[in-house]
Amino acid sequence: MENLQRERSTMTKRHRKGQGLVEFAVVLPMILTLIMGIVEFGRLMIIYTGAATASREAARYGASVGISPSGIEHYQDCDGIRATAKRISGLTPIEDSDITIQYDNPTTGFFEASCPPSQFELGDRIIVQVNLTFDPIVPLVNVPPIPIASETKRTVLRDIYIK
Repeated sequence: MENLQRERSTMTKRHRKGQGLVEFAVVLPMILTLIMGIVEFGRLMIIYTGAATASREAARYGASVGISPSGIEHYQDCDGIRATAKRISGLTPIEDSDITIQYDNPTTGFFEASCPPSQFELGDRIIVQVNLTFDPIVPLVNVPPIPIASETKRTVLRDIYIK
């Protein structure tokens, strides 16, 4: 009788070990899918934050008063504006083709898509747009590339000096 009880308890322990292994095998794919989703969402947020920060800082540079190291005013320094966007983007790689620099005057409706602008007046705005694409690393679901765009508008502070 005692041997029978010992055999039952041994078999119960074996079944429990097998049951735990089966439960782990069922839950593991769900946990890995959740972790990969968190990683992909984190990458998406890093790219979005990089685009927003790059456009904001590039527009800030272009709108500021001063002369660039190349000897021209900041709003005309297209290379400096692009370099600021690339430098500040952090982990997000940004190319020159991802950056669009434009100018407009909200009161007159004048809009110019070239950099540096051919004509410029006090009160004109600089518009810096950064366009990036998020490509998922893990193809859990067939997700197409997601376009991410950030646009920043700033009024250019030209000929206004604060004493």
